[in-house]
Amino acid sequence: MSQRLFWVLCSGLSMLGSAATCATPWIPTDPTQIIERLPAGMPQPMARTSTPKTALSLEQAAPQIEQRLEQAYLQGDPRALGQAEALLAPFAANTSPQARLLRAAAAQADHRFAQAKIELTALLNEIPNQADAVLMLSSIELVQGNFAAAKQQCQGLRDLSVLTLRLACIAQVEAMTGQINKAKQQLATLANMTNGMTDSQARWIYLMQADIAQRSNDAALALDVFSKLDRQSMPALMARADWLLAHRQWKKTRDLLINHLDNDSLLLRLVISEINLGHPDAAKHQQLLGERVAIWQQRGETAHQREQAAYQQLIGPPAKALQIARENWQKQRETADIVVYATAALAAHSAADLSILQDWISSTGFEYPALISHLKRGHLPTVAMPAGVTP
Repeated sequence: MSQRLFWVLCSGLSMLGSAATCATPWIPTDPTQIIERLPAGMPQPMARTSTPKTALSLEQAAPQIEQRLEQAYLQGDPRALGQAEALLAPFAANTSPQARLLRAAAAQADHRFAQAKIELTALLNEIPNQADAVLMLSSIELVQGNFAAAKQQCQGLRDLSVLTLRLACIAQVEAMTGQINKAKQQLATLANMTNGMTDSQARWIYLMQADIAQRSNDAALALDVFSKLDRQSMPALMARADWLLAHRQWKKTRDLLINHLDNDSLLLRLVISEINLGHPDAAKHQQLLGERVAIWQQRGETAHQREQAAYQQLIGPPAKALQIARENWQKQRETADIVVYATAALAAHSAADLSILQDWISSTGFEYPALISHLKRGHLPTVAMPAGVTP
């Protein structure tokens, strides 16, 4: 049985001993102690002053908002997103297309998909086929597993100037609905046409290719994609780490991620690599991850449910991990969400959840041969959760 395409999450993890318990947040006793160092490149905190300042117009604030939203995505750090939302707050009642698009982008980044869809639908009612709104709405429908609606949105990109984006949008849906080989060929063509694209558009295509390479175990495609992807953004690091973990290259994974402890998703992957290496830092880093999870729980955050479910699989019990994975499944259904849910269902021996997954795979045509093989056999994967892809 091939086990190369999954991460080790459940088997062989009892080696951590006492570290396999939920950690409680650390509270400093000395006001001079450093609690956390901000990631390099974070935007400077917005100064608070009692001196009144001239209010920014939306046109003046928009570039700052966009820059912080982009930084939140590339670094995976919620502080930049918080700054973007603070800058957006004065325009909560502004119904211009620009304001709606910015509010939708912030809501999407925070996984408040329903709110984002309301803004985008209102915008498209005013300006049908507005490209940014169409792509964002299609992306949200895709993440939620509404594949027919996602593809219908792609069809709304009718201007020849966005033909490349329309084809990529359609390929993204096809890759999830039984046409992975067709999508692979289409994206290979588009990947050679990125000179006229923005960096974010090209990255979107490369990350779609990385997901396809992972699911089809295509080493040649992975090598090509990783030669084009940047080496420091969070999405690119996740894609690289997932490929390495899937192929049991634990040391390379650790070397890639050891300087990225500030990012929760990358920290999870680092912990898994260290556990499999038997590295002395594994327990320390798992404790740090446990503290982060405890903070999510205190805040009632749901944007990290995928990572929380994976962490719960590290520490047990399986029923708790399944509960979180099931809740996450109701909100989003990217590749990573599918695999986390499947792994949790297998670990908990839940016939009902396995049936839900198998019915969904049959109805959508979703292709991931190694995962589907494990589901059919009812065996727990040795490894799990490749990165999801969100443009």
